[in-house]
Amino acid sequence: MLAAANRAAVSGDAKAAIGLYRTLVARKGAPLAAHVNLAATLLAVRDLDAAAAAASAATAAFAQSPDAHAVFGEVALAAGFPVRAAAAFERALSLAPPTAARLNNLALALQGQGRIAEALAAHAKVRALAPGDTVLASNALMCAQYDPPGDPAEALARAKAWPGPRGAARPAIGDRDPARKLRVGYVSPDFCSHSCSYFLVPLLAGHDRNAVEVFAYSDVAAPDGLTAAFRNLVGANWRETAALDDAAFATRVRADAIDILVDCAGHTQGNRLAAFATRPAPVQATWLGYPGTTGLDAFDARIVDAVSDPPGEADGHASEPLARIDGGFLAYMPPPFAPPVGPPPMAGKGHPTFGSFNNLPKVTARTLDLWAGALRAVPNARMVVKARGLDEPELRDRLLAGFAARGVAADRIEPVGFVGAIQDHIARYAGIDVALDTSPYNGTTTTCEALWMGVPVVTLAGDRHAARVGASLLDRFGAREWVARDADGFAAIAAGLVADAGRLAAIRAGLRARMAGSALCDGARLARGFEALYRRLWQRVVTPPAMV
Repeated sequence: MLAAANRAAVSGDAKAAIGLYRTLVARKGAPLAAHVNLAATLLAVRDLDAAAAAASAATAAFAQSPDAHAVFGEVALAAGFPVRAAAAFERALSLAPPTAARLNNLALALQGQGRIAEALAAHAKVRALAPGDTVLASNALMCAQYDPPGDPAEALARAKAWPGPRGAARPAIGDRDPARKLRVGYVSPDFCSHSCSYFLVPLLAGHDRNAVEVFAYSDVAAPDGLTAAFRNLVGANWRETAALDDAAFATRVRADAIDILVDCAGHTQGNRLAAFATRPAPVQATWLGYPGTTGLDAFDARIVDAVSDPPGEADGHASEPLARIDGGFLAYMPPPFAPPVGPPPMAGKGHPTFGSFNNLPKVTARTLDLWAGALRAVPNARMVVKARGLDEPELRDRLLAGFAARGVAADRIEPVGFVGAIQDHIARYAGIDVALDTSPYNGTTTTCEALWMGVPVVTLAGDRHAARVGASLLDRFGAREWVARDADGFAAIAAGLVADAGRLAAIRAGLRARMAGSALCDGARLARGFEALYRRLWQRVVTPPAMV
């Protein structure tokens, strides 16, 4: 029966596999593999409660099994309990010689807690065990974005050390007509209910189908309702590619005769950089998902703007040529279920409330310095910090201790953990007067959500793309006055916004309309900019250089 269950799982029949595994584990003396594979299969279909129960049963039955503790850690990490996950991975590592996969999972659990230096140390051990693994190397580069050691030049060197293939030749081009309609393919694991989708939809919907024929290569592991909306948007050119290996993926792209292939993931989970490195398309660009250089030489452009990546110095810190879109490199799709903007909560609470809904890894020491400075500048202010993981007492205590070390009492901070429904998440902005950005990895979707809900956002402009996205977003609708150049300026801007309740109420009341009428919500404008860039890149490839 175990063999039959395993065959069902491998074939993709999760329902049958789960039924067989459950029958097995209900029997006395069920093998370890049945327990572990049941938990893993339930995790794969995102039944997290059942997966947690199965993983707990596995560790209870096989307390000395590293496999049992490892699967428990995987479930805990997926459920948003990185402390619990790290403890499980450490237990698994103590019971058997370390593997790259388990050390990688430990690094991810440490990253989920915001312990970035320790996570990077774990990634270094991963690299020693699996120096040629491109997926694990991408995980390390993504981790470093949260609190990068060194300057942008060092970040470029780390990216260039990614162990994927190099030097692939540009493929032959059939129809070299510089003015013909271009076949453009977008590659993403995030054609689903993911933060990137709020920026993918406006571009794909905004494209002029007379200028470009749009293809979508969906590497979505768990399709949902928004996946179906993307599929409808693209139509017959939708490609399900999650089950393909990189070689088969590249073959699919070549068969579609794609002219311009756009990576939307960078070094984030589920990326196709190893396929891009083989150059399946004549022109390749990277955009959106990853806030830094990929380190690859296979891209003809990384799409940014002049605020996120100022001309000059930024160009020397990227392996790709930087292609800047006038008016900004992003357009945002506001959530259709967002409630109306209400008055500032300070009017009813009697005190201002700052807030951040960014991921916990972004809450670095530098971020806490900025936030504490703002709170010291407004002694009666409170702050809500909402992040996945703050349901765990250890992480709440660590957050409060970080504020206390900076002179901010615990009773001024409200930690909030995971909020499941996106509607409830958006509605919580009604309790925030001013949002405070993170540094050196700014918010993107969270910044746009706050602005759409009438909440001004204060950001600090840093020295690299990840630290300048906030400035780019605010620049799109003329809110440069909320962009600080240093920590003192950050505190002063935050304090100024809550100093006058009437002025803040006026800002809040007009912010949604101001945003809706700006470049930040103009997908058609963004699409025209992308189409013009694609045309320039195409003409550069198909037009022979002038003879001299």
